[in-house]
Amino acid sequence: MHERLRQAAAALPAETSAQPFVATLTDLVQEQADSADFVRLHRWVEILERHFPPELPDPELTTE
Repeated sequence: MHERLRQAAAALPAETSAQPFVATLTDLVQEQADSADFVRLHRWVEILERHFPPELPDPELTTE
């Protein structure tokens, strides 16, 4: 199953807007395949932040 997902993901154009979602799903499926247990929450967060980094506040930005 994981191999089929990777093949389908590789067939997508690199510029597609779905690319971050596909990459995230592929990483999560790989993580589950490598684990004998469920993927733990901290690993979900790490994978999600890798593909969807949080926007940190700009310290130079003021509301004045």
